[in-house]
Amino acid sequence: MENNKNSKIFYGWWVVLGCVLITTTMVPPIMSLSNKFLIQVTTEMNISRGAFTLANTIVQGLGIFISPIVSKNLAKGNMRKIQSISIIGFVLAYASYSLAKSPIHLYMSSFFVGLFYLNSTLIPVSMMVTNWFVEKRGIAMSVTMAGIGLGGTIFSPIVTNLLQNYGWRHTYLIMAGIILVVALPVALFVLKKSPEQMGLKAYGAEKQAANNAKQGTKKQGVLISVKESKTKLFFLLMIVGMLANGIINSGALGQFPPALEELHGASVQAAIISLYSLVGIFGKIFIGWINDKFGVVVSATYGCIMFGLAFVFMLLGQNTNMLYIMAVVFGFGNAIGTVIPPLVTSEVFGMEKYPEAYGMVNSATQVGLSLGSLLVASMYDLNGSYTLAWMLLLVLTAVTLFSWVGSCIVAKRYMASDVELKQAQ
Repeated sequence: MENNKNSKIFYGWWVVLGCVLITTTMVPPIMSLSNKFLIQVTTEMNISRGAFTLANTIVQGLGIFISPIVSKNLAKGNMRKIQSISIIGFVLAYASYSLAKSPIHLYMSSFFVGLFYLNSTLIPVSMMVTNWFVEKRGIAMSVTMAGIGLGGTIFSPIVTNLLQNYGWRHTYLIMAGIILVVALPVALFVLKKSPEQMGLKAYGAEKQAANNAKQGTKKQGVLISVKESKTKLFFLLMIVGMLANGIINSGALGQFPPALEELHGASVQAAIISLYSLVGIFGKIFIGWINDKFGVVVSATYGCIMFGLAFVFMLLGQNTNMLYIMAVVFGFGNAIGTVIPPLVTSEVFGMEKYPEAYGMVNSATQVGLSLGSLLVASMYDLNGSYTLAWMLLLVLTAVTLFSWVGSCIVAKRYMASDVELKQAQ
């Protein structure tokens, strides 16, 4: 295997393992498990579901404004230092939820949770995987993001048990402690920003360079700058897709837990969440394999179809069997929330422009994430039912698919080979 020097295992796979530990411990408390606290908190504080959900909306909403800044700082700065400090800040801010006496306290904690979350989780993780892998990038990214499902599987029953036995305040504290013990050592001692830091090259870089030299091409995504791309159709389509993707993921992951508990109780809820989280581990790996084998258009199409089917089965949720089917298809489809966005971005912009482009793309995703769960919760508060919300999210899943596929197709107009470039000059 290339670039290994004296090691039998390419160090990039150790980076992937470290990233898995980050996504396993830090992402589920924000994405899939945050609303497991909803019923206890809203009951004790006597507030609406929408008021509680606004706390998580603040966490996601920060990314709208600061994702480009975070990406730029991580790309140019000391990623290990930034990420390590941010993990400590995240733990302290997350633990402070336990002290909340009113919604305003939740919102203040959420501001700092969101700030440190962006600097320590998905943005640095996706950047590291992109830096370390040219070949096998799909499978590396999917294994990394599979940690989200692994964390949901592990922590869903744990959080349920902690809530039932110790209450929501102690549960926040215990989860914060777990994150600190696992994530901080990984950031300090395992993760590396790029292979160049170790005198290595990205996995598959030499093979791609040889192929490019043979074919006279240089695969680098679109040839125009990110700034110039802002007015192009492919960029606008990508942004629309990321926005819709954020809405459907936040709406599903944020509101499935209370919807399931309301339908069939806490035990069924925990079982369903654990099932789709477990399936999601393999689902992410499978979608990564599809991406490496057939390309991002096929993997995005597959993922969106499976994701959309989850809302169909949620509409049939009075039947418990339908919910177990929902858990399976949702597990195979929810990779579109974390795996596909960086892959679409790198496919269109290439590695060189990826950090700048992904910062902007992630801002659009964060807009959707900040709106999705709040939108669904508000629709429930107005109608006393999730039916209309699931229908809307099904439509937005189709919007996600067509926008991403359209972006990849249109972007090809702005890509060229070295030979074509010389001819154009």
